[in-house]
Amino acid sequence: MKIEKEEMLFMKKSIKTTLLGSAAVLMSVSLAACGNSSASKSTKKTTAPKTEKVQKKSSASSATSAAESSAVSSSASSEASSMSSASSSSTVSAQNLTPQQMGILLAMDQEPDILGGSDGSALPLWYGVVNNNDGSSDDTVGYNYFTTHGDGTADIYWKINGNMVTFKRLDPNSGDCVADEKMMTKTIPVSELIQKYYSTPQQQSQVNNAANQMQPQNN
Repeated sequence: MKIEKEEMLFMKKSIKTTLLGSAAVLMSVSLAACGNSSASKSTKKTTAPKTEKVQKKSSASSATSAAESSAVSSSASSEASSMSSASSSSTVSAQNLTPQQMGILLAMDQEPDILGGSDGSALPLWYGVVNNNDGSSDDTVGYNYFTTHGDGTADIYWKINGNMVTFKRLDPNSGDCVADEKMMTKTIPVSELIQKYYSTPQQQSQVNNAANQMQPQNN
């Protein structure tokens, strides 16, 4: 009987050990399954934001490209407008200007006070060409000129050579009075005068109106 009891206890222990082992195996399998499930969820969570970031980056890139394209288009339009304006003013040159127009451009640059508004001159202006018969000095013979018939301080003599215009006038710093003043000579590009005073329709209208009111000088 004692032997039978011991055999029964041994069998119970064996069964208990087997059951515990099976439970441990089942728990390991369950934990592994949970781990795989968590890894899968983690992968899904980390993958989705990357896709969203790529989409946002693509949208931002498209917006930047559109902005750059718009800026290039605007720049090209501005450049074309500038080139058109430059082309319009470049059609006027020294050869296209009459002596009267050239005289008004020089007056605007040197003696703007003698000119009025867009309706013409504030002072009457006469124009002509210096010759040997009027008693002028040899250094102005052949020059065009305009005069106010005043004391001579506003009178200007000029000659065009290509795109350059050489002009002479009394130097106010060369004497104590007008009678003592000496003639000074300067040269300036005609294109510079055109750009300053004859490049817009308004400027051209003002110059032309003043030039049309100049009177020929009888030498």
